[in-house]
Amino acid sequence: MSRAMRWSLLAVALASLAAYPVIRSGVLEPPPAGVVVTPEAIARGRLVYRYRCHGCHNDIPLSKRVAGWSADQAYAFIGDLPKRTRAMPSFAGDDAERRALAAWVHALGAGQVPQY
Repeated sequence: MSRAMRWSLLAVALASLAAYPVIRSGVLEPPPAGVVVTPEAIARGRLVYRYRCHGCHNDIPLSKRVAGWSADQAYAFIGDLPKRTRAMPSFAGDDAERRALAAWVHALGAGQVPQY
């Protein structure tokens, strides 16, 4: 093996080792798929809202606050609740519930569904 080939192999090996922490951290993972808004997702999101959110938000109109939000914006906001609004707890549901709630919030902001 030539000296140039050995240096090339060494460079590849070192680059691989340097990249390992980045790969393990998930930085190179693709972003989650966007929220799919269907009538079923909106209906499920309404149930999630009633179960997880309505207790505190029953007297707080949300439609004006979320007007114009995309489902993906709602999904991101729901995931960062305590960072965006100190009074809000973290969302306690799983990812499927969060996606459904985001679909419902989007529909609420678009005037397609009532809050109550």
